[in-house]
Amino acid sequence: MNITFTSRGFELTDHIRKFAREKLKKIESVDDLIKVKLTMVQDRHLFKAELLVHDRNAQFTAVQSTPDVYKSIHAVIEKVQNQVKRRKEKMIARKRQAPTKGSKLVQNMASSEKTSLPRVVRGRKQDVKPMSQDEAVLQMESMKLEFLVYRDTGKDRICILFRRKDGNYGFVDSEI
Repeated sequence: MNITFTSRGFELTDHIRKFAREKLKKIESVDDLIKVKLTMVQDRHLFKAELLVHDRNAQFTAVQSTPDVYKSIHAVIEKVQNQVKRRKEKMIARKRQAPTKGSKLVQNMASSEKTSLPRVVRGRKQDVKPMSQDEAVLQMESMKLEFLVYRDTGKDRICILFRRKDGNYGFVDSEI
């Protein structure tokens, strides 16, 4: 834990630093701290303490003003300690409420059984142009289409040309 002390308006003694370090051990016992910054300011008769704590995943802050520097430090550390505890409890509660992986699989299977009928998704509108089979292959390659519906000029039928997984072309001829 990296602790940075800053004081304004008064001199920071070793006794105050030792007191703050001992109190900060309470927070460190709850969670691993990476960086701690304690700023103390004397403004007339009040001592204002600001504590900024960086965790791996979060940042906690607290500010307290009292007539005694030790009470200010104690109050600020207590506030941050409560914030850290609250966050840790929340994270533990989230972990406990998460469903197991097997239950998600069962839920997905149950939902797929409910919707046994496939949905029809509207596609784009396509013009059926008259062309030969060679022209259809050239157009598919130039436009990088997966399939093409066209009217065969030689047979006057609607035909479908599609690209197969092996790289060749498939052909479907219809009778009207």
